[in-house]
Parts: sequence; C-alpha cells; structure tokens
Amino acid sequence: MAKFMLILRSDVTQDYSDISPEQFGEILAAYNAWGAKLEAEGRLQLGRKLTDEGGCVLQPQANGTVTTKDGPYVETKEVIGGVYVIDADDYAHAAKLCEGHPNFRFGSIEIRQLDFMGGPEQ
Repeated sequence: MAKFMLILRSDVTQDYSDISPEQFGEILAAYNAWGAKLEAEGRLQLGRKLTDEGGCVLQPQANGTVTTKDGPYVETKEVIGGVYVIDADDYAHAAKLCEGHPNFRFGSIEIRQLDFMGGPEQ
C-alpha cells in the first residue's frame, strides 16, 4: 500500500480572532477524532501540528552559499499548519479518506505520494 503525505494548508487571510476557547476545543477534538478514525483503520502513520512560531527558509545563492531567512512569511496567502502520513491505495483513495476533514473549514489539503526511491517503505 502506498504512503501519502497530507499537507494541511490554512488561509491566513481569514480572521480567526473570534474563535472562543470552547470553539477551539471543539475544533481540536474534530482533528483528533479524524486522526483516531484513521488510526483505528490502521491507515495513520503520522499526524503532527507544526509549531506556531519559528521556521526558516533556506535559499541557495548563485555563489554556492545558502542563506537562511525567517519564515513562514505573513504575506503568503496560505501557510502549512500540519501534516499527516497515511496509507492509501492511490490518490483517489487518499482523497476519499480526507472527506470530512476539519481542515476544510480553514483551508485546503495537498496530497502527495511518498517516493521511497527503491528503498524499503518505512
């Protein structure tokens, strides 16, 4: 069975300031329930939220050096908030497994198949 990375993107142009602590708890519970469902099916390999602060972007320069810049950038429309790695038969199956995911309330999910480049799938 193939492994797919689900990249959770959020639209930072939306105003989330009116979400109450109770609503945040409900949102978090929905994410946990979605992950628990896939875990119970034996499909969830990894699920993690990214930290809210920090991050950096490494950019190669023409002279062969690499510069480090702070990121993610607030001027971008979408930021990555978390990732999952799941087992699915193919892209269509991975997309089907995403139905009802709570992240659709805030943005999108990018699906990418992992390529183990001839090595064992771990």
